[in-house]
Amino acid sequence: MDQQSSSNHPNAIGDAAATMLIELAREENRLTANLVDLAKERTENDREQTLLGRELNEMAERRTAAADLRTQLSEERTQHMREQIRLGRELNELAERRTVAADRRTELSEDRTRLAKQQTGFSRKSTELSEQRTELATRRTGLAEERTGLAEKRTTLAEGRTDLAQQRTTLSEHRTELAEGRTALAEKRTTLAEGRTDLAQQRTTLSEHRTELAEGRTGLAETRTDLASSRTLLSSYRSVLAKGRTELAFIRTGLAFVALGIALIRYFGLGPWTLLDGGLVVFGAVATVFGLRGFMVTRRLEKRFTERLNSFLNMTADLGPSAES
Repeated sequence: MDQQSSSNHPNAIGDAAATMLIELAREENRLTANLVDLAKERTENDREQTLLGRELNEMAERRTAAADLRTQLSEERTQHMREQIRLGRELNELAERRTVAADRRTELSEDRTRLAKQQTGFSRKSTELSEQRTELATRRTGLAEERTGLAEKRTTLAEGRTDLAQQRTTLSEHRTELAEGRTALAEKRTTLAEGRTDLAQQRTTLSEHRTELAEGRTGLAETRTDLASSRTLLSSYRSVLAKGRTELAFIRTGLAFVALGIALIRYFGLGPWTLLDGGLVVFGAVATVFGLRGFMVTRRLEKRFTERLNSFLNMTADLGPSAES
């Protein structure tokens, strides 16, 4: 009876150990199923990140197209001054759209950060599962040590399984560190996106200021054109006055010759030199008549220019207060 009970006792221990091993195997299968579910969730997250990357690429292409359009508008600005104002306003609208796109990119970065945090949570869950698996492996090691007396081969397999579990734990910890590094990079990218948004707003402000300066330059160009026309008018008027001064010189010279000829005739009387004196009188009379005709024409031109200059003087009087302001 003692021998039979002693033989039954190891069989009971072996059955209990086998039952425990079966339960451990079932629990390991359940953990494996959980890991598969986590891998599927991670795959879905990777797909979402890919979609977000495509949206970012599309937004980058739109930004490139907007930059090309702005370059084209800048080239047309050098040819058409007035159209530069309208093109500047279109550039401002494009800058506002770019700001909206930057805000959208910031939102996408925040979504990516949130996804990275979720992925980090999944990694932590995986780590916890790995720790549970490690505990299970430790328990399995204890059972394997209790089972050492029954089968050395089973002990060797249990030790190998323990080493694999430790390696898996190390890999899980390394994966967690990588996930944390990815989260830090996502936060840094979010910060850079915010800075880019601020720069876009500053560029919009500078574009508006440039548009205002362009409008002022256009006004100054128009004023310069008016002043150039007025200067041309004044130059023509000066030419007319110079011509009148020349005609007056002819008249004065002619009168001087006439006076000289008459004085010589009166002083010397009739004689051989009377023809020369008469020639001086005739030359003076011709010069005087020629000068009078030219002076009358010059006076008519002077009246016309005076009428045209009155409008210019009125315009100058209107521009005086604005120039002082």
